[in-house]
Amino acid sequence: MHRIVSCYSNCFGPAGVWAAVESIHSASLNYLELAMRGHALGGLIIPEEVVVTERADDATATRFLDHLRQHQVHVSGCNVGGADMRTTDGIDLVIRRIAFAKRWFGVSVVVSGAGQPENQAERQAVISGLRRLGDFAAGQGVTVALETHKGPTQNADAMLEIIQDVNHDQIRLNFDTGNLAYYNAGVDVVAELKKVAPLVRNVHLKDNRGQFEDWYFPAVGEGGAVDFFGVRETLDAVGFQGPYTIEIEGIGGEPEPGPEERLRRISASVNHLKACGYFS
Repeated sequence: MHRIVSCYSNCFGPAGVWAAVESIHSASLNYLELAMRGHALGGLIIPEEVVVTERADDATATRFLDHLRQHQVHVSGCNVGGADMRTTDGIDLVIRRIAFAKRWFGVSVVVSGAGQPENQAERQAVISGLRRLGDFAAGQGVTVALETHKGPTQNADAMLEIIQDVNHDQIRLNFDTGNLAYYNAGVDVVAELKKVAPLVRNVHLKDNRGQFEDWYFPAVGEGGAVDFFGVRETLDAVGFQGPYTIEIEGIGGEPEPGPEERLRRISASVNHLKACGYFS
């Protein structure tokens, strides 16, 4: 079975997407999931100016596309999250990001959050917004994969409920193996995955040490709490072929690892996934 194994550009930290393209072959990969926004959470700080956002002009987007071609790097998907999904403005922002991702990178999947509604009225607003996103994505030939975050996609039962409530073929799941333990105490990642596997369209392969709200996301295979062999077997059983995206968000309180250590962690992750059969 051919599987797409990718790397989230955030793994390269403040060096950003341009450096990710230049370096990813050193880790024996040629696919990237591109962030389309900055990041400032848990010690992972990525300035917005080092990513290519929906606000990029045609000249910048063309230059980045040429950069990808020059280095023979493919885009497995784009991460378009970070908007307030309870509001029209937030949905409009994600729509613009989807349109940009499709126009320039030809992606078939994007990763987005589902928001964190605080009451039933806000939840209904999120559901309506996600249906609108689904309609737009359908016209673009894109699937929106909802990230594993606190709230509507916090665990498998919540994921099943939001997918059922939205009831749209273009709204599916991004299953994040590390976020499950971060947002849920005592969770069994593979057991959760088995409940939702047919709905998964993108995977973030992230490790941890299995502790609740513990910002400890080292190289895949160095956390010890996630059964990555079991993750692959579960998704093989439903015919999922990727993208499987390595995501390394680092360890809370550590100094900035720097480019050499970041690349070591990505390479170590690839080696662990090879041992788990992802490249067979």
